[in-house]
Amino acid sequence: MVHSNRRRKNFKNKRRDGQGEQKEDNRDKNGYRDVIKENEKYWTYYKEQGVFPAEQFDEFKAALQRDLPVSFRFQGCHKDREQLIHEMESRFFGAIQESSDVAVCVPKSLPWYKEAYQTPMSRSAVRSHPILAQLHNFLVTEAELGNLSRQEAVSMIPPLLLAPKSDHRVLDLCAAPGSKTTQLLEMLHEEDPNPTGMVVANDVDMKRCYMLIHHTLKRFRSAACVVTCEDAARFPKIVDQNESKVQFDRVLADVICSGDGTLRKNPEIWKKWTPQDGLGLHRIQIAIARKGAQQLKVGGQMVYSTCSMNPIEDEAVVAQLLRESKGALRLVDTSNMLPGLKRENGVSKWKVYDRDMKLFNSVEEVTEERLKKVIIQSLFPPTEEEAKDMNLHYAMRITPHLQDTGGFFVALIEKVTDSDLEANAANGPAWKKKKLFKDEPFTFLRKDDERWFDIRGFYGIDDSFKYENLFSRRIETNDADSRQLFFANDTVKDFVLSNMTKVSIQNAGMKMFSRTEGKVESTRFRLSQEGIRYLFKFMNKQKVLISKEDMLKMLKSEVNLVQLESLDCKGDVRKQQNGTVVVYCEEDEPVCTWVGYHTIAPYISKEERLHLLRMSGVDCAEIEQLMKSKRKEKAAQDRESFAAKEEASPEDVKEELSEVQN
Repeated sequence: MVHSNRRRKNFKNKRRDGQGEQKEDNRDKNGYRDVIKENEKYWTYYKEQGVFPAEQFDEFKAALQRDLPVSFRFQGCHKDREQLIHEMESRFFGAIQESSDVAVCVPKSLPWYKEAYQTPMSRSAVRSHPILAQLHNFLVTEAELGNLSRQEAVSMIPPLLLAPKSDHRVLDLCAAPGSKTTQLLEMLHEEDPNPTGMVVANDVDMKRCYMLIHHTLKRFRSAACVVTCEDAARFPKIVDQNESKVQFDRVLADVICSGDGTLRKNPEIWKKWTPQDGLGLHRIQIAIARKGAQQLKVGGQMVYSTCSMNPIEDEAVVAQLLRESKGALRLVDTSNMLPGLKRENGVSKWKVYDRDMKLFNSVEEVTEERLKKVIIQSLFPPTEEEAKDMNLHYAMRITPHLQDTGGFFVALIEKVTDSDLEANAANGPAWKKKKLFKDEPFTFLRKDDERWFDIRGFYGIDDSFKYENLFSRRIETNDADSRQLFFANDTVKDFVLSNMTKVSIQNAGMKMFSRTEGKVESTRFRLSQEGIRYLFKFMNKQKVLISKEDMLKMLKSEVNLVQLESLDCKGDVRKQQNGTVVVYCEEDEPVCTWVGYHTIAPYISKEERLHLLRMSGVDCAEIEQLMKSKRKEKAAQDRESFAAKEEASPEDVKEELSEVQN
C-alpha cells in the first residue's frame, strides 16, 4: 500500500471535536496527512477500458503511485532563451552530477520539446534539497518574470499541436491558470515581436480570471491578449465593428474534467474517485466542445483536451461532436506530430459503468429513473459504421507510465465545411456566475487627445505610433482623470470596441503609461517597464545609451537611489528632463528609470533586476539566497498569521474585524 504526504490547512497537529475537546490527528510533526494511494474501483475501471495494453497494467499502477516529476519550459520567443538554458546547464547541472546523493537527478530536455525539461524529483524535493537550492531560486525568479513556466509536461502538448501563427485569432475557452495561454501567446510572438493576431483567454470564474491575468498579462507583456469571464459552454457570438460574425483560426477547449490523470499531483482524488465523476461531466464537456466548434472558422483547428484518461470524457465527447457536425468536422491524424512523444491511440470501444461499477451495454438497460438522466446515448461507443468515419484512433492518450508524466487526452479537430451546430440545444447546465460588480469600460484615446500631445512632446514619440490604440478603464466622462494608459494592437482594439457590451472583458493589452501628477512638471505620465520594449523604437527623447559598467552599478546597488555623480553617464542623463529616462546598453533590453536632481533609480522589479544581472554574467548566488530567505520569512509569517486565526475564537475575530474597519 502506497502513501503520500499532503499538507493540511491548519498548522497544528490537532483538531477539535464538537464539544471543543482537542483530539490527536493522524499527521506528522510537519503537518502532513497520509493519503492512501489505492482505489479498487479505479484499478478495475482502467483494467476493463482497454486504453493501453493489459500487460502494462502493473507499470501503469506503479507510475500513478509515484510523485509527479518536476517539469518546466523556457519561453519560446524570449531573446535570452538560449543564454538562459546555457546559464542553467553550466551553473547548476555540474554540481548535481557531481553529487553522491542518488536521490538528486539532473533535469533532462524532453525528447519531444527541446526547450522543456523534466526531472524525476518531486516539486517538494527540488524545493527542499540543499544541492538544488540555487537551481530552485533560478526557476522561481525566472518564472516570476515569465521567462520560463513551471508547467506539467503533458499540458504543453495542446498549444504545440495548434501551432498558431502571428496573424491568427486564437480562443482559449477554459484558460485559467494560464500556462497554455502563455504558450499560445509565445507562439504568436515567435515569428513577429508585434503580432497582428490575438489570444482571447476565457474562464468562467472571476477569481480564476484574476489568476489568469497575473500569469499572462503581468508576466508575458503583450498587446495581443484579452481576458474574458464567460461560461465556455455559452461563449457569446463575436462580431467586428460592422456587426459581421468573427470566428477563430485556432480554438483550445481544455475542458473541465474529473482530473483522474492528475492523481500524481492531486492525491486527494484517490479517496473519492468513482465512474460517476466522468458521467456527471459528460454533458458540459460536449457543450464546451460544441461551442468551440461553433467559434471555429472553416479551415481552422481546435484541440479538445482533458487531464483525464476516461473514454467517457474523451472519445465519447469527440464522437458526439463529430456525429452532430454531420461531416463538417474531422479528426486530424496526430501520429506523426511531436516525434519522441510516446502515446496511445484513441479507442473506438469502451465500457460504461455507474457509480457502483454496474456495467451497462446500452441505454435501454437503464431502468432506474435517477440513472436515466445521467446515462445517456452519447456515453456509449459509436457503431462499427460510425467508427470507420470517425477515426477516433487519430486522437492521443498519454498514460503516466510511458514517459513518467501525468495522464492526458488530446484530439485535434479541423473544420472542413461550415455547419450550424446551434440546432443542438442541449448545452449542459448553465454556470451560475457571481456578478460582483459591473465591468469597467474601455475608453480609447480620441484623435488629437491632449494627453497624447503631452506624452508625445516629452518623449519625442514618432508619428507612426498608433496612439489611438491607447486606452483607459474609465467611462468616457471621467477618462481624462485616468491614472493608467494601456496599449492594444488593432485586432484586440476591434474586439474590445465591438464586443465589450456583449462579453465580460476583464483585461486587455499591456500597461504603457502611469500618471505622475505632483512629481514633475514636464509631463503627467511616466513610462511603464511593461510596455517599454514595444514603445522604445518610437522614442526620440528621454533615452540614453550607457556603458555596461554603469548599468551594473545601478543594478547591483544595495540602495534604490543611485547617485548620478557615481556614473560615467551623468552628463548625458542630466541633458534629459527630470522624470522617466530610459537607459540601455542594448536596444532590445531598455530599462525605465526615474531621474531626480541628484539621483537615478531603476524602475524595475527585483526579479527583473536579478535577471539582467544574470544575463550580464554576474554571479547572483548571494542575491538569490537573500531573496529565498525573504520568501521563506514571508511564508512563515503567513503560516503563523493563519494559525493564529484558526485558534482565535469567533469573538476575537469579530473584534479584529471591527478594529480593521474602524
